[in-house]
Amino acid sequence: MPSPEDPEHCNMAAAMAQSSSLFSCSSAGHSGINQLGGVYVNGRPLPDSTRQKIVELAHSGARPCDISRILQVSNGCVSKILGRYYETGSIKPRAIGGSKPRVATNGVVAKIAAFKRECPSIFAWEIRDRLLAEGVCTNDNIPSVSTF
Repeated sequence: MPSPEDPEHCNMAAAMAQSSSLFSCSSAGHSGINQLGGVYVNGRPLPDSTRQKIVELAHSGARPCDISRILQVSNGCVSKILGRYYETGSIKPRAIGGSKPRVATNGVVAKIAAFKRECPSIFAWEIRDRLLAEGVCTNDNIPSVSTF
């Protein structure tokens, strides 16, 4: 058995601590260990402390692949967090679930009804084109074809 001062003992202790934390998490959700040895929980965002470390390491000049190895987080996750940080200035994850804002407002519904009264055989894509052309909607808030 290696002594507590031995580096091999420290590595084994770290591995045991990491694996025991995995087992304690497993009852809370579907967790696992990624290919880099990091613990994750499926469907849950990375903790804010880890997100902050990613940004701090990037500011200090570390490359995303190095950050990935240091923090045991996937390269894609690091890139996504840094991209969002550079775009928005926030390290917070986007909301999970919830509903999207309603785009078929009363004004839009009334306009669609008017189009259908004018031409009952109008196609949904034609309705979308007219809503955009007449400035009733923008590309950001145009209803989907299934709305019609």
